[in-house]
Amino acid sequence: MRWSTGSVKPSVAKADLLVVGITGQDDDRPRLRPWRDLDKTLGGLKALADGQVFDGKADKLHLLPGGRTAAAWVLTVGLGKVKDLSPQSLRKALAAASRRARAVGARTCVLALPWSDLGDMTAEAVARCCVEGAELALFRPGSEKAKTGKDAKPSPKSWKLLVPDAAIGREARKGFVAGEAYAEGCLFARDLVNRPPNKLTPVALSRAARAMARREGLSCTVLGEPMLRKLGMGGILGVGQGSRQESKLIVMEFKPRGVRGKLPLAALVGKGVTFDTGGISIKPSANMHEMKGDMGGAAAILGAAMIIARLRLPVRLLVVVPAVENMPDGDAIRPGDVLSMASGKTVEVLNTDAEGRLILADALHYAGKRKPDWIVDAATLTGSCLVALGHEFAGLFANDGKLGDALRRAGGETFERVWPLPLVEEHHKEIESPIADIQNIGSRNAGASSAAAFLEEFVDEKTAWAHLDIAGPAWTSTASPLCPKGATGFGARLVARAVELLAGS
Repeated sequence: MRWSTGSVKPSVAKADLLVVGITGQDDDRPRLRPWRDLDKTLGGLKALADGQVFDGKADKLHLLPGGRTAAAWVLTVGLGKVKDLSPQSLRKALAAASRRARAVGARTCVLALPWSDLGDMTAEAVARCCVEGAELALFRPGSEKAKTGKDAKPSPKSWKLLVPDAAIGREARKGFVAGEAYAEGCLFARDLVNRPPNKLTPVALSRAARAMARREGLSCTVLGEPMLRKLGMGGILGVGQGSRQESKLIVMEFKPRGVRGKLPLAALVGKGVTFDTGGISIKPSANMHEMKGDMGGAAAILGAAMIIARLRLPVRLLVVVPAVENMPDGDAIRPGDVLSMASGKTVEVLNTDAEGRLILADALHYAGKRKPDWIVDAATLTGSCLVALGHEFAGLFANDGKLGDALRRAGGETFERVWPLPLVEEHHKEIESPIADIQNIGSRNAGASSAAAFLEEFVDEKTAWAHLDIAGPAWTSTASPLCPKGATGFGARLVARAVELLAGS
């Protein structure tokens, strides 16, 4: 979609659809004071003031004929009470409006907001949230990949945001750029996770990463199994040895042109299990089709890399994605096997369904050799984290306060929220092995923490590191205003925003 600004009165803005954001009052009536001029040409707007037909509550919609306005239709969208306005409520309001715009076949849309009611939100933040809400809502899983036929209702082609003055317009246009980058990165991640596992093998994921890197100006190197053997990556090779699909290690780098001085190095690592049967420790068959989403961490990291490159953030970026398929054939690793990892440590495999930490261990060691300023890994790692935090939060483990704070703040701003979980010496004792350096699972207690402790074994203690367990929020079985059923793209915006905050600090 194309986004622009304009400064005309709403009543004379030409469009297929004029979207008017209306806040609510404490008595559950819409606050129509900012729209007195619009009521003169529209007619009937005052009739909404009793709160019976339209009350201004968040996400409420009411469609009206354009009357004497220059728009064919007018859509009022509730923004909620002024005191409750937030970036996420604005995203959801625009998501609802965008869906209705598509439903009525509107190709050109104009958005009028009550700027005086938006409080401390900057024009840049407002514009950014509007773009994210409108574009994330229109994602169709599989519409161009597996479903046949054409969509009867195309999405809007353009949105124009009405602004009160030129200064706000300039800030809003900055927000458009950021919003489009963040939305595209999230949608890229969603698309990857939603692809069928026969269409997104480790090789296919490597191709998708290479194509994205070419478009966005990153370098991309894909290491195959011969190189993985040279590097001693027993974790990646061990997990993948039961599959006919070749395992890969995707390595991407980015440095913005024209930026002077030494830039910090941010390393991003994502779990890329393109399908997870559990291996010999096979999973129950119910809902196993959702295990195509076990590369949600890789998708999040690749989406974040896309955002960072588009915005040309002042960082050097290193992306490391181990891509494997975990299958249970005669060559598969067994419970009781011992793997030698790239770091030199040995791991006793007690459960082949605890495979994500094995491939991440090699990837974290690989990234750590570059001595990055920060390492962030994302993975759909444990069911324990889903049990603890549900689908609303990702588990956050961090050995550095500044990095943890950046991720918490980024989660609040993007509404990809995180919750800090404990990681202490006792969790490391859980993974002590009698026959190897460590084992790949602990007891049933604190499973997310013992998994994080396993990963920490492969990170230099002097390196600022954070682990995001996104098992809960990476996938949804219920549609929401911003996302249909399936992959959410969780983590792409969160990680990119955290890097943006760290780079600017």
